[in-house]
Amino acid sequence: MDEYIALFMAYLSNERRYSDATVTAYQRDLEQFAEFITSTAPTELQNINYQDIRLFIAHLTELENSRTTIARKLSSLRSFYKYALRQGWVETDPTALVQYDVKKQHLPEFFYEDEMTAIIDAARNSDSELRLRDVAIIETFYATGMRVSELTSLTFRQVDEQMQIIRVLGKGDKERLVPIGDQAMEAIKAYKIHLRPQLISDDSLDTVFLSHKGKELTTPQVHDILNKVIQVGALNLTIHPHKLRHTFATHLLNNGADLRSVQELLGHEDLSSTQIYTHVTKDKLREQYMNVFPRAKRKTKGEE
Repeated sequence: MDEYIALFMAYLSNERRYSDATVTAYQRDLEQFAEFITSTAPTELQNINYQDIRLFIAHLTELENSRTTIARKLSSLRSFYKYALRQGWVETDPTALVQYDVKKQHLPEFFYEDEMTAIIDAARNSDSELRLRDVAIIETFYATGMRVSELTSLTFRQVDEQMQIIRVLGKGDKERLVPIGDQAMEAIKAYKIHLRPQLISDDSLDTVFLSHKGKELTTPQVHDILNKVIQVGALNLTIHPHKLRHTFATHLLNNGADLRSVQELLGHEDLSSTQIYTHVTKDKLREQYMNVFPRAKRKTKGEE
């Protein structure tokens, strides 16, 4: 790569008469790409493919480069490959099919698995009298991906404890069935048995999660509950109910769930709404690609 980059730099400087600053910017972008490629899998220029470009973009995103910065680096690569094609260094341009919209919405925020563990532990270790309720709320958010409005209106009639399924009433009163794991179900049962009877002010009220006054929780109250857990646990994190929904979807996809199943669990009408969660990490994406695509592994010199 270094030799090809040097030749391209000479072309920009001598033939295109670009300024030193512009040439330096191109060189910096291309050298970063070369370093990324050689750090993941040493390769020749002609063997770099579309997937490598996508992985590089994912890598830049993980480094928190702005979308305009990533677009500029991609533009540098496009210019380099156009020249490489003309020179016969490569037979195809791996950047040709890459689409990248600078104005595209930011990817949804989510918690990593160790961060979720820390949040749940903080709730469990709290000395709050409402600790059992708070743990149950966080476990339920994480286990089901429910919207905050769906959680605050949740009733015990919607919860099948034996089958461990929740009948969620979503937007437009559309119903979907969402399984709930053992830990979340146990958290709900512990809250129901040991704390809820002390809170309830009206025995006819079937709402699962109650305020300290025994009333149905409001959305602002849920936000306060989550933020207090973060504060008590001294966690350097920002939290809100929808971030837990994002986390639910992201962790499902990162651990092998298919997009259609996640769409059903989230209650999305359009699959495109679910596709924003397919932002798996570079290492995870590369691992899956290399494992499942039959022609993904590059040939060694002895196999050529």
